[in-house]
Amino acid sequence: MSMTDKTVAKAARDAKEAGTDIWMTDAAKQRGIGRLRLRASANGQTSFYFRYSTASSKQDQIALGIYDRSGAAGLTLGSARARAGELSKLYQSGRHDLRDHLANEAAADRARTAAAARARIEAERQAVAGTLQTLMDGYVAHLTRQGKLAAQDVKNLFRHNVEEAFPHLAAMRAADITHRDIAAILAKMIERKVGRTASKLRSYLRAAFGEALSAEGEPTAHPALLGFALTSNPAALVPARKLAAYNLVRERVLTEAEMHHFLGRLDKQSGVAHDAILLALYLGGQRSAQLLRLKRTDVDLVASEVTLFDGKGSRQQPRKHVLPLTERAAEVVSRLIALNGEKPYLIVTTSQGKKPPRSDTLATVVREISAAMVAEGISREPFQMRDLRRTSETMLARMGVSKDVRAHILSHGLGGVQDRVYNRHDYADEKRSALEAWDARLAEIASGVKQTNVVPMRAKAKK
Repeated sequence: MSMTDKTVAKAARDAKEAGTDIWMTDAAKQRGIGRLRLRASANGQTSFYFRYSTASSKQDQIALGIYDRSGAAGLTLGSARARAGELSKLYQSGRHDLRDHLANEAAADRARTAAAARARIEAERQAVAGTLQTLMDGYVAHLTRQGKLAAQDVKNLFRHNVEEAFPHLAAMRAADITHRDIAAILAKMIERKVGRTASKLRSYLRAAFGEALSAEGEPTAHPALLGFALTSNPAALVPARKLAAYNLVRERVLTEAEMHHFLGRLDKQSGVAHDAILLALYLGGQRSAQLLRLKRTDVDLVASEVTLFDGKGSRQQPRKHVLPLTERAAEVVSRLIALNGEKPYLIVTTSQGKKPPRSDTLATVVREISAAMVAEGISREPFQMRDLRRTSETMLARMGVSKDVRAHILSHGLGGVQDRVYNRHDYADEKRSALEAWDARLAEIASGVKQTNVVPMRAKAKK
């Protein structure tokens, strides 16, 4: 028989009085399409179910909800019949395992809801993602935290060529920057005849985008590189092949005669810059940027050695670079210590200064001497501070100092697995022997007089 609100109410009363469940089945016009059922429980709750036969002919039923005549707190009889009708249509369409079908539908609904939530979160994240300016500042902060000497130079490069030259791009979200935008920035620099600087800017922009892309989910990443919602690296899409033409490798090496005049002119000067350049030479041609960051605590006059920290390249931690001091190098270090008192850095140019000078300070001294030598016809072409490093290594090679020992003196070419992991020899004796021979060679070049006590490294090795 067909259920009515009256029969449902009576079943609920009877079940409560009898203390047992009473089941009712709604009448149906045909068999095999499922039926609406009602259970009146002894506890007073009345619930609807849809009963059907599974594909394996087993009886099963699906709960539809509790009965509430008003529909405020549950299903009315009409809404229960409507829901049962929907399930009956599914059943008749061939979905005889209704429980599995409904479970799959529920899972799909949850997946759609989760996907919509993720899309909403991503849209909100994209809406507030950082600008290109924020990304550049974050990358500079990343370099600073790593102790990279190039941090200030990179900051200036970004400011002059992006922030000031293309303020509308600097203000755009970094995620919206395309490779065409990067190409436009570089094209303007090439028009200004600064192709080498354009190549450097591309490299730094590529590194900045790359660091921000890998920062998400990386616990050691600088927090200033998070939140840019990047999906690609636009700077990496700008071809570097043609820009490489601007990366001219310097090959300038001073002759022995030029080195003689340079040392003579340097000797006529005095002051911290003079001592710093001398020390860089005595130590085999060290990079001025690293030498200028020598701290008092990095100097050991008892052991007669100094420790530099090479942060060049992509290494996360600077490489300790220990160098022995020759007698003349130790004299320069002692003079700097006496001059700068208790200041934390060994090389400080002003009486009140607490930080070391920039490399430009030494470069200016070398450039001025170079210009004077060119003007007087002593040199055919000018030279720079970095050319002194190349000259030092070239002369060390001529003296017979092996490539391995030169690499450990100059701290280059030591990033391979063999040197980082397997070769644990510190080359201390070899470095001291080579630098003592180099010190004597410099004295010979400066004086212009052949020293009889200067023994070539090859001769030493044979001996």
